[in-house]
Amino acid sequence: MYENPSVFSSKDLPAPRRAAQFIMPRIDFRDPASVKRAERLVRDFCVCGFIIFNGDVERVRETTHRLAALSELPLFFGCDVERGLGQRVSGGTLFPFAMAQGAMDDEELLRCQAMITAREMRYCGLNLAFAPVLDVNSEPQNPIINARAFSDDPAVVSKLGGIFAETMQKEGVLACAKHFPGHGATLEDSHACLPTVERSLERLKESDLLPFREAIAKRLHCVMPAHVCFPALDPLGVPATLSESILRGLLRGRLGFNGLVVSDSFRMDALGGEEREEENILAALASGVDIVLDPRDPEGFLERRAEDDFFQDPARGESLSRISYSKGLFASGEEEAPAPDFNKNREEAGEIARRSACVVRGERLRDEKVSVFHFGKEDTDELLAGLYEGFSEGAVTVEKSFRCPEQPPGGDVSSLVLVLSVAPAGWTENCIIPPATADYVNALSSFPGEKILLTFGSPYPAAEFPFFDTVISLFDSSRAAGRAAAEILTGERRSTGRLPVRTGQ
Repeated sequence: MYENPSVFSSKDLPAPRRAAQFIMPRIDFRDPASVKRAERLVRDFCVCGFIIFNGDVERVRETTHRLAALSELPLFFGCDVERGLGQRVSGGTLFPFAMAQGAMDDEELLRCQAMITAREMRYCGLNLAFAPVLDVNSEPQNPIINARAFSDDPAVVSKLGGIFAETMQKEGVLACAKHFPGHGATLEDSHACLPTVERSLERLKESDLLPFREAIAKRLHCVMPAHVCFPALDPLGVPATLSESILRGLLRGRLGFNGLVVSDSFRMDALGGEEREEENILAALASGVDIVLDPRDPEGFLERRAEDDFFQDPARGESLSRISYSKGLFASGEEEAPAPDFNKNREEAGEIARRSACVVRGERLRDEKVSVFHFGKEDTDELLAGLYEGFSEGAVTVEKSFRCPEQPPGGDVSSLVLVLSVAPAGWTENCIIPPATADYVNALSSFPGEKILLTFGSPYPAAEFPFFDTVISLFDSSRAAGRAAAEILTGERRSTGRLPVRTGQ
């Protein structure tokens, strides 16, 4: 892809526009002023593009088209779409976490998901996908990668991540693989703090680096570095985002990557907060990042620093060449994409939710009556509705539904079904079971009847509760996932998924 793109000279762009090509701010449709701010950034500075948060399909589409028409240069419009457009844009299709694809290991369904995601993005005017995740989730207590990874097996991650990226780009969307050199071994969330991975170079080569190395060999176009420290790769103790040793020495030098490097969000607390943002932007660009993503104050930075000699450095010219070349391929403003069939696409997402269900241990229900115990989280409404539908159609009666802190029944009830929905999300530690909750669940071990655990999202918490007779893991909290769990328990559906990670169960 990047054989010999011409290198920009200092005369190719006026200084403010030259500096602005390294900056990619956000548009958050929850903020009423966000779109107007974006228009000013395009008109006054001609920024590189935008990362999109929230909004609905038609509003996003109208906004991207308007901004593209306003800009002197092509714009990147990026979005976190590991789980499809619906992860960030309402009305788009939301798929299960990537671990569902690892559980199925079905190339056709993976290509289908990537194709749907790319086509929905293009309809909205989006051309840069912050996906796939190439992290190898080797740490079961990882609070932020977890089910976002395809597997804890580097070979599986390599294969599935490569298929996803290849398919997206065939559909005209630039895929950005993340988080180099690997976020899967961390015990901390880089949204909230700066993690460190204390692994030897050999261990990193065997595991974390393998998917990136193989993807680069297959001409991966774009990489996002991690806000994570790797002492074995950079003894200075700076995160990969700011490390010349990691970005220029390892990524570009030893691995031969000559594509685009886009940072992770600069609003994440791993980088030290607002007071260090300006120096971090300059350090990232000096270390090998081409585009800085999601700074807090893009206007202020450009007003203060756009005329600096820093942006006339030949290394910035090389970055501009990569940016320009990538935009020529993926942000050229070609004809409008046709409207997707969103209803059909949601059916495909439901099929993936059903097909990826994994019976970890146990079998179908022993009785035709159950009590369902759950924690009343907002994201469980749909899955509970699907669960009850599946039980009803399978001739199983839900006698009672209990919500924490209620106590489940004793006596003659033969089966207790516990619904546990936990999933990775920034700044939340949602994947970690709080001690009080763990104590509450462990108290169910004395329940006299059959005990069934259904996990939705992350499969790892099931390992903490070995007393359940039956454990079924699914990888999202959709209605389809809830129904699939019930159908497996009633014998109406056969589970074909296999957990793609080791959980200690």
